[in-house]
Amino acid sequence: METTHALTRRERVILAHLALPLTLNEIAAALFVTRNTVKSQVRSIYQKLGVADRESALSAGRAHGLVPADLGLPEVEQSRRRLMGVPAQTSIR
Repeated sequence: METTHALTRRERVILAHLALPLTLNEIAAALFVTRNTVKSQVRSIYQKLGVADRESALSAGRAHGLVPADLGLPEVEQSRRRLMGVPAQTSIR
């Protein structure tokens, strides 16, 4: 079975968001859905890709061309988080 066709369009969107340093709550807020909806879609993604965790899903997604190779890289993340309205992480000293 071709993985590209196995994932729905929405599951591909969720998979791309998993590459970002966001919690499920943050992904849900960005997509205007509930956390439970995101959890359900993540479970479906894991099942379809035959993986058990986020990193494995991202590796499989990158291997199948479903996730851009540069998505999730630190230098790209700050601008993506800003676009999504997620505050940058700050350190407390």
